[in-house]
Amino acid sequence: MSSSFASLVKQRTQRVSTFIGSDTSTFLSNVSSQRATMLTSPSLSSGAETLEDWMYWQRDANNAHCWTKVYGVLDNEFLWLFKGNHSSRTMFLQIAVSSVEVSGQRQLRIVDPNGEDMEIWLMDDDSFVAWRQRLEEAAALTTQFFRMTEIEAHRLPRNSAYRGSLVNYRRNSKRTRYKAAIEWMATRWRQKFVQPARSPRR
Repeated sequence: MSSSFASLVKQRTQRVSTFIGSDTSTFLSNVSSQRATMLTSPSLSSGAETLEDWMYWQRDANNAHCWTKVYGVLDNEFLWLFKGNHSSRTMFLQIAVSSVEVSGQRQLRIVDPNGEDMEIWLMDDDSFVAWRQRLEEAAALTTQFFRMTEIEAHRLPRNSAYRGSLVNYRRNSKRTRYKAAIEWMATRWRQKFVQPARSPRR
């Protein structure tokens, strides 16, 4: 464990302990407010703890060949994915990292506090090593947060960054796919059973 990460953990522990000793609800409210501000900010913090790079993300969890190139930014325990260089306009997914494991060559499986998982694939071996280490540190910070607050993810406010947006993203994606399937079936039905209107005879 790096000295900077150990120092960060110590600072987080002291701050969380202080808030819990006074008012847990105030602490959770403050955390949620701070992270919500970061989510809507046009740019993310650019401190030494931030790791960012291009990578591939498995867009469809049920399709092992469905990968999309995205820009990933890891800031402490939070991972953001963007469809371009990071800005509020291109961000489409955010999670708190709960655990990470190797799932293939230069491939990592990341799980959020809701139990939802996602796969990323790094461009080269150096990036893989760096991201694996930093994601493991991120998971440790998330674990520390829930251990110190003694609260479950589903009890957090819906806009809490610790709940992330992966659940909603997949729910909306399923709804979109379902709607597209219904429209396709309706089109096929009309083509097969609905006779085109005949032109009136002159």
